[in-house]
Amino acid sequence: MLIKVKMKQQTNQQNWKQENLKEVLTTLESGGRPKGGAQKEGIPSIGGEHLNYNGKFNFETMKFIPLDYFQSMNRGIIKKEDVLIVKDGATTGKTSFVDNNFPYKKSAVNEHVFIARPNEKVFPKYLFYFLYSIEGQDQLKKAITGSAQGGINLSILDKIYVKYPTSLPAQSAIVSAIESRFSKIDNAIKNLKSAKTKIGLYRKAVLKKAFEKGKDWEEKKIGEVFITNPQKSEIKDLSDDLDISFIPMKFVSEKSKKIINQETKKLSQVRKGYTYFKDDDAILAKITPCFENGKMAIAKELKNGIGFGSTEYHVFRTQKEVITPFLFYFLQQNKFKGEAKRNMTGTAGQLRVPIKFIENFPISFPPSLPIQAQIVSAIESKFSVIDKVEEVVNNSLKKAEKLKKSILKSAFEGRLVNE
Repeated sequence: MLIKVKMKQQTNQQNWKQENLKEVLTTLESGGRPKGGAQKEGIPSIGGEHLNYNGKFNFETMKFIPLDYFQSMNRGIIKKEDVLIVKDGATTGKTSFVDNNFPYKKSAVNEHVFIARPNEKVFPKYLFYFLYSIEGQDQLKKAITGSAQGGINLSILDKIYVKYPTSLPAQSAIVSAIESRFSKIDNAIKNLKSAKTKIGLYRKAVLKKAFEKGKDWEEKKIGEVFITNPQKSEIKDLSDDLDISFIPMKFVSEKSKKIINQETKKLSQVRKGYTYFKDDDAILAKITPCFENGKMAIAKELKNGIGFGSTEYHVFRTQKEVITPFLFYFLQQNKFKGEAKRNMTGTAGQLRVPIKFIENFPISFPPSLPIQAQIVSAIESKFSVIDKVEEVVNNSLKKAEKLKKSILKSAFEGRLVNE
């Protein structure tokens, strides 16, 4: 449950200033790395990938520079209470603060990160929260120059302003008020994320229970009860002018596991170079990371009953011994997904689940189609409840993040504390 935060309706900015960054910083500098880039050990080298969107850090994939290179650096060395800003690339403007929990006594930023270090006018944590706020982030985004992804440069010293009360104790009071409110929100977020984890575990438990082999169940290979990747020769006599549904990978939702959109194309446009399927076939993404992310669906309401889509789909068509929805949920089990991942082939970034692996994978099922349908219905009934609970949790998480932004907005409008 989210907490409610009261903000004053009137602003109190009589003793505030608005100045460009150059007036409130002692330095705006970036670091570097030796020729050949980072290495596996040495002094930590902080890049844009190590800054999180929550103002903290992620040190899972650390990179390092040699000690002698670090000792030769005259800029880019990180100190406590520094504000770090990603200066180029897709995440330009992402901002983090070096607090007492920062784990490295010696570290440096690389050439993709700025250190912004304030002078005596501005409390360091205050500067961080201002640049982290919507007002600060909007300014950083507008300052991006260059083609493609672009970035920011030293010109931000003149382009970006900071609003602040002239009294350092007032700034400190604003920071304390922000962090007091953030602490309550963070506790709520922690509880919501814990609930989300439990929801995911329950979803897996539902599937595991549903497919526990009964005493009268049969076991066969998937390839024995489903036609895999049916041939286009089935529709060779259909007119090239026939309207069909085109389903690129982006139209298959990994969340809802449904086809969420479709394009209409002429059969002549897709006969070559795409994967063929029809109504009631199951499609499964075979390539990483789409497979791991759970992109799969049962095709429904296709134009003239026919669909084409990505070459990265595997297609499954029932031979009437096992209903398609039964297989659809069977393939969502951790047991299958884990085995499939271990059997992927190809190069890094282009790994695929071979169709032969799936065809040879055993599937247990009750021989009665009505009983299969009952199992599917029970799964969907439980998943329907899970989906509703998960939606509430996700909406609450979004509201929590919005509330943080609202708190920062109030803080820099002078509505959060009495000065």
